[in-house]
Formats: sequence, C-alpha cells, structure tokens
Amino acid sequence: MRHELNAEDGIDFLALVNRLGETDTLVRRHATELKRFAKLRNLIAHHHSHNRPLAVPTLVSVERAEALDALFRSPPLLLSLATKPVAQCQSTDPLGCCVRKMHDGVFSQLPVYEGDRYYGLLTAETIARWLASSFVGDGTGIVDEQIVAEVLRHQEDEENVQFMARTATVAHSLAAFEEFLHRGKRLEAILITNGGHPTESLLGIVTVQDIPKLNQAVNR
Repeated sequence: MRHELNAEDGIDFLALVNRLGETDTLVRRHATELKRFAKLRNLIAHHHSHNRPLAVPTLVSVERAEALDALFRSPPLLLSLATKPVAQCQSTDPLGCCVRKMHDGVFSQLPVYEGDRYYGLLTAETIARWLASSFVGDGTGIVDEQIVAEVLRHQEDEENVQFMARTATVAHSLAAFEEFLHRGKRLEAILITNGGHPTESLLGIVTVQDIPKLNQAVNR
C-alpha cells in the first residue's frame, strides 16, 4: 500500500488503509479487517511488558492474514472469470441470427462489430424496445428480418460498455460497475481485449449478471 500511494515511511498503516481505500476497491472492501489486524499487530509488538505480549495470534488469524496478503499481492484477474470465447455479431447481421445466438448461449448481451471495430452492444432490453416500437407502428418490423444496426437505434444509452486490458483485475471491474452506478448509468458489460482497445479482438466478456461472482472472488 505504501508503494501504491508513494507514501512516506512515517505514515502509519491505518492512514494508508484510509487513503488507499478511497480509490482502491479491494482495500476498501477489506478495510475493516485490515484495521483489526493492525490492532492485533500493535498488541503483539508494542503493548507488553516483561517480554509477554498482550495477545497471541491464533492459527486462524495467521492463515487469514496470509490469505489477505496473497489476495493483495496477486489480485484475481478479470479475464480468469470472464466468459470466453466471446460470441459476437456484425452490424449487418439479421436480428434473427443474433437472437438465436443469445438464446442458445443463454446470455442477454451480444457485442456488435462493424468489420474489426466495435459498433455497439445488443441487449435483450434493446430488442424489447425495438419490438415495442414495431407494435406501435404498422407491425411490419416484427415480420421483416431487420439488421442489427437498425435495432441498435433503440438503445436507451449507448454508454453501456467499458473496455479493459487483459491485465485488469476483478477489483478494477467492480470499481467500474460502481462508478457507472454513481453516475446514474448502467454498465451492461466489460469487454476484455489485449490492450483494452475497441479495435482489438475480444478475449472475454463480463456482464452485470456476473457481479455476484466477482464479489465472491474479492471477498474470499
């Protein structure tokens, strides 16, 4: 934590936890436990006389401290929990083909590309909005095989995806979901590429439905 903050040696552990917890999701989620271990460490190292510490850590405490140390030194990578390979479609593909992919794969988000470049995210909600607009009209859109690009026009918010590099951690993804929520938006999916760029091949996808799994990975 001192390295992450580029902090001076004189700053104590509790201050490091508080400061880093403002920006680091992993530290923030374990802040209470880290502070408890800091108190235990002080009882062992400082507050004693006649070489008898006031507290002795149990095996459970030692194992838990080691587990936290391993979690912070090697946080789980997002790609390790992502769905891969990633099903995707082209903006000119017929909607029916894409809906079958979503149905067969049991997912509700499908990345859309125009050639090699990211175009948008087809979601079950967008399809429902398109269907509703077709019923309001003459209904021919229900029968005709619309292309995906036309359906994407009914997206409520185009800012519903974030790209991340293959080195991104699970904590990074949870921070992204939280940041979107604070802005009153919904992050539908995180798309993982080698460098986190829309022009790169997809390596994996994590959706809003994966949040419980992500939370479990950092709360272990």
